[in-house]
Amino acid sequence: LTETLAGGKVFEFGRITAWEPPVRLQFSWRQASFPPELHTEVEVRFEAVGEETRVSVEHRGFHQVPAESAARHGFPDALLLGRLAEYWRAQLEAVRTTLS
Repeated sequence: LTETLAGGKVFEFGRITAWEPPVRLQFSWRQASFPPELHTEVEVRFEAVGEETRVSVEHRGFHQVPAESAARHGFPDALLLGRLAEYWRAQLEAVRTTLS
């Protein structure tokens, strides 16, 4: 999984570790400032609920990220995890809006 950064640099932020359509996608995730061996894990699950699909995202492994890492933005664990939840909620909403 890649992202094109400002200036055109392409950064690999993760690799798909599980792909089980139509149920689950799992991938490693890392921030550009992480050392190469450090990554977290994102699992996305899809569940049919009537005519709609429930999408659940679980982002695990932030306990491995050092307190001084830029990825933590200086936040204690509870606040950091809340901010991550807001980030993923916004990402899912953007996809939903695009598909509507």
